[in-house]
Order: sequence, then structure tokens, then C-alpha cells
Amino acid sequence: MTRVAPLPDHEQELATGGGALAVANVIDRAVGLMCRAVILVTGIALLAILTANVVARYVLESGGFRFAQELPERLFPWFIMAGVALAVQKGGHMAVESVLSRLSRNGARVMLLFGHAIIIASYAVLGWEAIGVADIVSIETSPVLGLSSSYSYYALALGCAAVILTTFALALRVAMLGPEAMPTPDPEETGI
Repeated sequence: MTRVAPLPDHEQELATGGGALAVANVIDRAVGLMCRAVILVTGIALLAILTANVVARYVLESGGFRFAQELPERLFPWFIMAGVALAVQKGGHMAVESVLSRLSRNGARVMLLFGHAIIIASYAVLGWEAIGVADIVSIETSPVLGLSSSYSYYALALGCAAVILTTFALALRVAMLGPEAMPTPDPEETGI
């Protein structure tokens, strides 16, 4: 069973880092709460829709709800992107750290900050392109509910924004506290 880790303890970090860490804590709390809410709402909706459709297949002569395929297609990207942002916040993404262990503390700090800058730039480009694609596909609608195909791309764009904010918060912590500020995921959360 996946355990949801608590939000970062901002009192401890405020005592050692000042204003920049206060900004990082505000970002983490806002992104964490938003992503958890999105995961909770979309997860419950996905479970309810799919369960109701399975029951309806056996009860209704029509063989289920016609909309039951369309809604999960629109909700799943929101569910996934919120999870991606939370994984960034908790250090749950795959990383190769063999070079970091060979660098001095300041060298590791510089390398981490450079990596964070690349991540922020990459997700900014991806988010911008997702908005462009959302505009292009906005005329496509689902046959039963008439939902625009652009909703999935907006999920990608907002997920990119959440990753950017979370990575910025991590970069602030690394800049102020050093490489030790990088989160270490619980083994239960990573499958290691």
C-alpha cells in the first residue's frame, strides 16, 4: 500500500535558511496540497466511474454507460501529472548520482543547481508546447459528452507548471543549504 508522506516541516527549515526557504516552503505546501486534492478527486472519480460501468454492464441491457470511456480519458492525465509533481517534491524520480558522490560539496551544489535549471527550462518548453497543442485540438470533442480534447493537454501544461515550481523550491533549498537538502524518498514509495 502506498503511504502518503506528510508535507515538509517548514518550521525546522525556516530556522536554518531564512526568507528563501520560506518561499520554498510556501511553494511546496501550495503545490503539495493542490496535487493531493487533484489526485484524491480524480482518483475517486475514476474509481466510481469504472466501478459503476462494470456493474452497469451486467445490469443494463445497453451493456454499460456510453460515457464511461470518455471521462477516464479526460481525468487520467490530471491524475498522472499531479503524481509526477508530488514525485518531484519527494525525490521519487530516477536519478543517476554517481558523479555527485565524487564532487566536493560546492561542486555537487553547482551541478544540482545546473540540473535544476535544465529541468525548469525543459518543462517550460514542454508546458508552452502543450498549451499550443491544446489550442489546436480544442475543436476535437468526444462523441458522447462533447468534451474538448484540449483538457488533457491543459493537464500536461499545469503539471509542467507544478514541476517547475517544485524544482524551483528544491533549487532554493540546495542553494541555501547545500546538496543535503535534496529529498530522499522512502523505500516504500519507490519500490526499492
